[in-house]
Amino acid sequence: MNMNQTVEKDTSNSFTSTWLLLALVSLGIWFWSFSDAIVHMVSVWSASEAYKHCFFVPAISIYLAYEKREQLSFAQINPNLWLFIPLLLLQLAYLVVAELEINLFMHAAAVSSLILLLWALLGNSVSRILAFPLFYLLFAIPFGEELVPYLQQITADLSVFFLNIVDIPVYREGLYLYLPNGTFHVAEACAGVRFLIGTFTIGVLFSYLSYTRYWKRLLFILICAVLPVIANGFRAFGIMVIGYYSDMKYATGADHLVYGWFFFAFILVLLFYIGSIGTDKAETPESAATAPGSHRAGKLYSGFFALVITMLLPGWLGSQLLNFNEDNLSNEPFNRFISTEGVTPVDNATWAAPTEDQTWFGQWHEVTFRVVYVNEQLHNKELVSSRHRVFDNERWTQSSITTRNLGGHQVQVAEVVNIVGNKKILVAWYQVGQFQSTSTLAVKWQQLVNKLSGQSSDGYFIVAEVPDFQVAEQFMTVIAGKG
Repeated sequence: MNMNQTVEKDTSNSFTSTWLLLALVSLGIWFWSFSDAIVHMVSVWSASEAYKHCFFVPAISIYLAYEKREQLSFAQINPNLWLFIPLLLLQLAYLVVAELEINLFMHAAAVSSLILLLWALLGNSVSRILAFPLFYLLFAIPFGEELVPYLQQITADLSVFFLNIVDIPVYREGLYLYLPNGTFHVAEACAGVRFLIGTFTIGVLFSYLSYTRYWKRLLFILICAVLPVIANGFRAFGIMVIGYYSDMKYATGADHLVYGWFFFAFILVLLFYIGSIGTDKAETPESAATAPGSHRAGKLYSGFFALVITMLLPGWLGSQLLNFNEDNLSNEPFNRFISTEGVTPVDNATWAAPTEDQTWFGQWHEVTFRVVYVNEQLHNKELVSSRHRVFDNERWTQSSITTRNLGGHQVQVAEVVNIVGNKKILVAWYQVGQFQSTSTLAVKWQQLVNKLSGQSSDGYFIVAEVPDFQVAEQFMTVIAGKG
């Protein structure tokens, strides 16, 4: 080995050591900047059975990166300074969605920032090799339970379709399916969302490991997205058939769940069998061309300082712009409704969904209404949240849901029915100060405007049972704007 090679090797080792140190510091800064989103994301993993697999996603990505070690040995780290521009923009976007308390976007911003950060520090050559392990980190974002209402409808549609094929009489009302000798309710647990999320996550990984051709990967991923949905509809149909022919002796209790798990296990095996068809041989990794090493150290230091500014600047801006004044809060948030002429308090409402937030029930002539109060600053909860349901979906199901204008106010109208056929008309909306809307985005934006102006962003979720739309218009005129 000559003198030049020795100097090059020493320089390379020195650069690698410096890069590792600054990379660890950079990851620490990233974790500090997104700590709220990361902690919340992990709490969602722990709390929901649908997202337990997310704990394994980072480990899988690390292992996949480790498997690329031979290719990585030929690639040089060459930091990308220009990527700090989109990273800064993403940080600013995170600042906004964090103040709007949109948890999904907060989680997405945190994970996407990590991917951009690693790409910026590693450079194009290394990131190209690690493209899939980096991309797979996106599956750590807890997303999918938002699909439950749609999957419930699809499951009910497929069940009715299959029942009609085998000539079993069925009458459907919302998510209730009435057979001659029994009634079935397509509940949230029957939507199959956990199976769909888990299968899709595994399917994407399996397609990457089994195929090298992109069209095969995309085809198998599509199968993993569609087959579990169809299979869940067929599972629900099968349970109804068993219940029908056994005169509701079987498939209505614990065995209902047992049949479901056995069926899902069969579908998973079927997917793996389909995935084994036409697998491609692993391609021999090509040695990546060694990138020139000049000025890499300078770019690394510049990138590190750019990262520090990128991560810290948005937080400083937020502290300067968002000046929340707790004096704007009311100690008696429901007084504005209690003091309304004609309104009297009531104990409860049979259609009301349970909630941990502050709740008050009132009666105005023929209208019973429910007011849920949320103060995001003090209680670390969201006003716009899937937790705030229009009705108790364990006891009621929707026949239809629309948006309608009543007395100059936009409301969500849900027509619901219970298992014995009782029907109700419910209207719902959000209220922030004098602002009233059913648009979740508009409500979030109004809350941000309030925060930027130093006002409280607390608000209400209001649901009312109305006898007809004429009375509903009168009620809206009296109540809307009482925030």
